[in-house]
Amino acid sequence: MTPIRFIATAASTLCIALACGSAQAQKVSFDTSALTVAPGESFSLNLLASEFTNAVLGGGFGLSFDPSILRLDGVAIPASWEFARNGGLIDNASGTLSDAYFATNAPVAGDVKLATLTFTALNVGQSLVTPLPSAPQPFVEDGALEATVPSYQFATVTVAVPEPSSLALMLAGGLALTRLRTRRG
Repeated sequence: MTPIRFIATAASTLCIALACGSAQAQKVSFDTSALTVAPGESFSLNLLASEFTNAVLGGGFGLSFDPSILRLDGVAIPASWEFARNGGLIDNASGTLSDAYFATNAPVAGDVKLATLTFTALNVGQSLVTPLPSAPQPFVEDGALEATVPSYQFATVTVAVPEPSSLALMLAGGLALTRLRTRRG
């Protein structure tokens, strides 16, 4: 191979490698990667689709979590998925959600909200909340000839008892408000 041909081959290989390396990877993730809540507290996580090359037509997902730490109370799929939407089947005994799906006739471009998941913290501990692919309802992008396989990213939920200093501060504030109220009353 001549030196010029070698340099041309190396340069084209490098260009292809750089182009492939800069390609976007579609992902499904939560609006926060870590959250700390107190036992008995209700909270919500938004599940988002981002970095899709084309507008999303629809898809589906499942979910896993630790049922000894969290309880899934509800799944709300936004009304923008007007063609079909279903919050899936919640199984709090096994810590799963299965067969949630959404679809639209008007493809949704950009970063998009897929669902709002409402939980209650049951016990002190830590749980990963992990979105899972749906075999019956894969993600489909506008103009795609086959299903899109995004990466799925989890959120960590820590259920912790508030620190004593925080409790003391809240108690002092409550006493101050009570004293102020009795002075005025």
